[in-house]
Amino acid sequence: MKKNASLSYKSSSAVLTCVLGLLSGCLYAGDPGHIDAEAGPARGLEGAQVKLIRYSTQCGLVEPQGLVAEVGDGLEYSSEIVKELDLTCSDVPNPSVEVHIDDRAVMFDFSNVTGPGWFPAGEFEGYILDIVHTEDSPFLVAAVVDREVSTLDIDDRDLINDLDRLEVNLQGLQFDSNSFLKLDLYFLELPVPSGQAN
Repeated sequence: MKKNASLSYKSSSAVLTCVLGLLSGCLYAGDPGHIDAEAGPARGLEGAQVKLIRYSTQCGLVEPQGLVAEVGDGLEYSSEIVKELDLTCSDVPNPSVEVHIDDRAVMFDFSNVTGPGWFPAGEFEGYILDIVHTEDSPFLVAAVVDREVSTLDIDDRDLINDLDRLEVNLQGLQFDSNSFLKLDLYFLELPVPSGQAN
């Protein structure tokens, strides 16, 4: 299930402010500011490698290994693969979620879960997406919930992003086979500082 979202915001001046302040932390807390729908470079995640991690602070602070897949036309992470992600503990649910990543979005499809369930309340219960960077990789500056297609009651504040990482905190949320979450991704290509180009 894919739809194109068209975001409209009252002010676009914050885009320039955040781009100029990117290295000082603007947008890092999951607050995308006011992003123009056309913002971002031509390059997105197509062809990039992304590592998916199922993480729970209830399992301790050691981050599991995760699985790396290349973003392309097919399904990156089937429900069977996601179900087998290492959690480092066995008492935390790991639903059969299907995860698809396209050029500028990530979708969590719960249609294969066998029954209703929930992510436990805790500091963090959810998924982490790490972009494996190469020289021409774009940098992630924001992720926004696509409210037109998403059924999970997640707030944009539950999304934490850095230049190469997106953390999706689903703690305390209930889910069933009708649950779906789509996150629109916004990227920026930062110039290589002079003197550091190879």
